[in-house]
Amino acid sequence: MQRITGIIQNQNLIKHIQNQKLNMDSLQNQLATGQRISRPADSPSLTANLMFLKTRMNEIIQFEKNVLESLDRWNLIDGQLSSITDILQRIRLLAVQASNGIYQGDNAFELKEAISAEIDQHLRALIDIANSSDSIGRPLFGGFTIERKPFEPIVADIETPDGIKLENQIIGVEYRGDIGKRLIEIEKNQYIDVNLPGNQVFWGTNFTITGSIDTSSYIATSNQKFKIDGVEIQVLVGDTIDDIIDKINKAGLEVRASKVGQDNLSLHSLTPHQIWLEDIEGGTVLQDLGLINPEQPNPPNNYSLNAKIDSLSLFDVILKFRNDLLKGDQLEISGQDIGNLDITLENVLKYRAIAGAKQNRLEEHAKKISWDKLFITELLAKTEGIDYAETITNLKWIENVYNYSLNVGARIIRPTLLDFLR
Repeated sequence: MQRITGIIQNQNLIKHIQNQKLNMDSLQNQLATGQRISRPADSPSLTANLMFLKTRMNEIIQFEKNVLESLDRWNLIDGQLSSITDILQRIRLLAVQASNGIYQGDNAFELKEAISAEIDQHLRALIDIANSSDSIGRPLFGGFTIERKPFEPIVADIETPDGIKLENQIIGVEYRGDIGKRLIEIEKNQYIDVNLPGNQVFWGTNFTITGSIDTSSYIATSNQKFKIDGVEIQVLVGDTIDDIIDKINKAGLEVRASKVGQDNLSLHSLTPHQIWLEDIEGGTVLQDLGLINPEQPNPPNNYSLNAKIDSLSLFDVILKFRNDLLKGDQLEISGQDIGNLDITLENVLKYRAIAGAKQNRLEEHAKKISWDKLFITELLAKTEGIDYAETITNLKWIENVYNYSLNVGARIIRPTLLDFLR
């Protein structure tokens, strides 16, 4: 049986009074800071929840910035595609007028020269759009390339069929970018691309490349890899040309492979774009099959000099129309040129639809992130913050208990010999 003495009573009373003072101090700190805990030891489980919620809030804030940045880029891309559409529609109108023969007669040359000058300005405007970039200099249509402009015009003097020399005319445009897609994370493990490769948007007709090498006896002598439009294809020892064609056609590409002529390998795109060819990791399959130039194996424009290429970029389509206009080839304008312009315009409209879909996705995701941000903020307030009315009530209750304890203690603590000596 424990013996209760005056000393024990005094110690217990002092311990309880100190606990009440600690509780009062804790409540006063909560009222001063508005927070339930000031250090992890106050509540380890609550601290863990707060750390999770604050981490999630930081993620949401960053994702919100990423979404707004992505939306700004797609709005910018959509605006540029809209401008491209307007220019192409104007050029098509000129082509329709030319096909109707209105640029013939006594002043035919003056009209043709004027239209050629207008087309040249449209070409320069399209090149400027193709080389456009965002606010920090990243190209919209150049993939990962930042050290140079994605499209390089080739300028020279030309002579019309009438013997008139036109100076400083665009005669070609080369794509100098790549097919890289910039990705931005808009949620955990969710990414969205924020650019369009120029060799897809600024293309007019389907692309066909045919090698000049007889591949009937081709057999791979080692394991190798190559890429078509960024998709990796594995070649194994002993694979024949038929095996390679089969692998290409089953790779999920918008490209089909076949043998033409004397077993020459031919690649044909299903949609208007420049086929991107790469031998990788030291492989030489596409070089051996006559598609890639061994002296310039890296893209862009690394096609074999002996390969036959049948394709027109957006710029080539417009240049062909201008040249046919200067030649007065009304039949070609009314047939092939207008047809090519229609395909080119349809291709641009396809990417406008893609841009619109990306914008819609980002706008909806921005709404979701805004709701998540509000929800986490409320959870943080409830988890971390205090209820002032409740805390004040608790503080007043503790103060009263403390005062009662002091009063009771003053009565029950017995006098000691020292009290009498005083």
